[in-house]
Amino acid sequence: MYLRSIPVLRYFILLVAGIYLYEWYKPPLSHIYIFISITVFLGFASVKINRLRFLKHSIPLLFLGLGLASSHLFDHKNQGNHITKMGSFDQYMAMIDSYTESKPKTYKVTAKVLAVKKDNKWKNVTGETLLYFNKEAGAVPKYGEIYILKNTIREIEAPKNPFEFDYKTYQARKNIFTHQFLREGDFIKAGEMKSWSLFQFANSLNVYTHTVFKEILDTPKQMGVAEAMIGGMKAELDFETKQWYSATGAIHVLAVSGMHVVILFVVLNAFLGLFLNKKKPLFLSTILILLWSYAIFTGLSPSVCRSTLMFSMIQLGTFFRRDDNPVNTLLLSGIILLTIVPTWLYDVGFQLSYLAVLGIMVIYPKLKTLFYIKWRPVRSIWEISAVSIAAQIFTLPLTLYYFHQFPNYFLLANPIVSLVSTFMLPIGLLLLFVFKIPLLGSALGFIFKWLIDILNYSVYLIAELPNALTTGLSISFTTVLLLFLTIAFILLFVKNKEIIYIQLIAITCLFLSISGANQLLKQKNQREITFHFIPNGWGISIIEGRSATFISTDSLCNEPLIYQFHLKNYYDARGIKNFKTQKIATKGNFIIHDTHGNIQWIKTPNGRIISENSKYLICSENAIKELDSISEFDGTIILDGSNKKWVVEKIKEQAEQRKKKLIVLYDTGSKTLTF
Repeated sequence: MYLRSIPVLRYFILLVAGIYLYEWYKPPLSHIYIFISITVFLGFASVKINRLRFLKHSIPLLFLGLGLASSHLFDHKNQGNHITKMGSFDQYMAMIDSYTESKPKTYKVTAKVLAVKKDNKWKNVTGETLLYFNKEAGAVPKYGEIYILKNTIREIEAPKNPFEFDYKTYQARKNIFTHQFLREGDFIKAGEMKSWSLFQFANSLNVYTHTVFKEILDTPKQMGVAEAMIGGMKAELDFETKQWYSATGAIHVLAVSGMHVVILFVVLNAFLGLFLNKKKPLFLSTILILLWSYAIFTGLSPSVCRSTLMFSMIQLGTFFRRDDNPVNTLLLSGIILLTIVPTWLYDVGFQLSYLAVLGIMVIYPKLKTLFYIKWRPVRSIWEISAVSIAAQIFTLPLTLYYFHQFPNYFLLANPIVSLVSTFMLPIGLLLLFVFKIPLLGSALGFIFKWLIDILNYSVYLIAELPNALTTGLSISFTTVLLLFLTIAFILLFVKNKEIIYIQLIAITCLFLSISGANQLLKQKNQREITFHFIPNGWGISIIEGRSATFISTDSLCNEPLIYQFHLKNYYDARGIKNFKTQKIATKGNFIIHDTHGNIQWIKTPNGRIISENSKYLICSENAIKELDSISEFDGTIILDGSNKKWVVEKIKEQAEQRKKKLIVLYDTGSKTLTF
C-alpha cells in the first residue's frame, strides 16, 4: 500500500494536528477564523492566478483550522454562562440526562445544569455535572427529572497518587468539570421534562433492557455481561468479571464495538438476503437503518456511534466504489467523527478501534492466505485467529502503553468469544422483542442465559491458566513510536523485500534495546518511599529495586480496588515484580527506618512522638488535633487522607502561625521521598 493511494490521510493528519494544537494553545475563536479566512483566500488565489499555483498546497490547511474550530466550539467552558464561571451561588437547577447507574451506596447520573440562583434571582447557565444520590436519601433519579439542589458542587479533583488514572481530564473531555454528592435534604424534585427527545427514547430503551434481563438472569455476572454486550451498559459489571475478560484479551466484547456491528451485519445480511437483492441500494439502506436503530437502542453511547458510523462508511464506500482503497473510507469516517466530537481523539476506545480495523484491512488479507485449510470449521477458526492477530499487531503498542499488560492466550480466547458472541448477540436482541410471548420468550431466555454461562466460564478457565497475563509492561511514549515504526518497517519489508527496511528494523530494535536496558538499570537501583493519599484511609509504599511493600490496615491491604486504582500504575512504572503487603494495627505509634532518617507514624489519638530527631512525622486517624502536643518536633508533619477535614484545617492554621513545615496530602497529593 502506497501513501499516494490514501489521499485522505493528509487531511486526517492535519485535523488531528489541529485538535492537539488546540489542547496546547487554546486560541480564541477570532484567531481561528482569521487563520481559516487566510487559508481560503490563498486557496482561491491559487486557482485564479497562475503565478500563485504553488499556494494550492495551502488548501489542506483548512483541516488544521477545522480541528481548531471544532475543538473550540465543543469546549463548553468557552461559553460565557458556563457554571464554572458563575462564582458563588445558593442553589442550582439541573435535569437528569443519563441512564441511572446503581453503585454500592449511591445512584450515579449526569445532569444538565439549567440555571443558578444568585441573590434571590435565577439565571440561565450551561454545563454538565456528575451527581451521586445517596441511597439512604430514598430517591432514585430518572432521565428527564428536574431537581433544585443546594450548592455544594465542586470541581472534579486531579489525581493525587503517582501515575493514577486522571479522572478529571477524562471527564473534562466529555465537558463534565464538576460533581456533587447528595444526601437527604440536599435536593428537591421540581418536575419532569415532558417533551419527547431521541435521547430520552434511547434511555427508556436502556431501562427496558435492564428490566427484561433482570427478570431472566440469575446472577450479577450474567447481568453484567448481558447488559454490557447487548445494551452497552456497564453499571452491573463487577470488578472480577472485568479482570477475567481483560486477562484473556476479550475485554472488547464487554463494549458495543465494531465486532458487534459486524456480527449484526452478517446476521442481517443472511436474513435480508432471502428477501432482497444484495446488489440493490434497498438492501444496503435497510441494513444501515437497522444498524443505526441498534445504535439508538443501545443508548447512542460514543462507542456505539463510533462503531456504527465507521462500519456504515466502509459499507457505503465498498458499495459505490468497490475497487477503492477502504483505508480512505476508514479515515473519512474518522474525520466526520472528530469534527463532531474532537475529544474522542483522546479516547482509548477510539484509538484502539481504529487501529484494530486498520490492522485488519492491512494485514488480514495476506495473513489468512499463509495456510490453506480445506476443512471449513478449521479454516474458520484460523480466519478468526488471523483477524485477532492482525488487530493485535496494530494495537499492541497502545495496549502496552495504556494497560501495561499482554494477554498471552488471546488466540485461545478470541475464537471462543467470537463464536459464542455470534449467537448470543442476535438472540439477546430478539429476546427483547419476544420476551412477553409465552414459551418463545422463555425458550430464548434459557438459551441466552446458557450462552452467557458458557462465555463466562470459558473466559474464566482461560484467565486462570498459568501465566495467562503478562503484567508490569510499562513503556514510554517514545517506545510506543519506536514500536509503531518497527511494525511499519516490517510490513514494508514483507511487501517490497528491500534490504533498507531490514536495516531500519535493526536500528529501531537497537534503540528499543538500549531504552529497555537503561530503564531496567534505573529500576534495579531505585529506592523510594511514597505516602499515598487514600480517601478516608492511609497507606505507604516502600520500594527497593523492583520490590515493593504496601503498608496499611488489614481492610485496605485486602481490597483489590485500592491496588487497581491507587497503586497499579505506579508499581508498573517502577517495574515492580515482587509485591507484598504489611498489615499494621489500626492504632499505635511506629517508626519506619530508612537512610533518610527515621520516619515516624502516629495513629493513636493524642499520641506522643517516639523520637524528636525524625525528619518526617505522619499523622493518621485524627491522632494529632493540636500542634501543642508535638511542639518539640521540628521536622515535616504529613497529614494523610484519614484525618477529618476540620482537624486538617485547624492544624493548617496553627502550622502557618507557628511556621511549622506541613504537608497535607489532600491538597498536594502523595509525597515521594527518594533515598
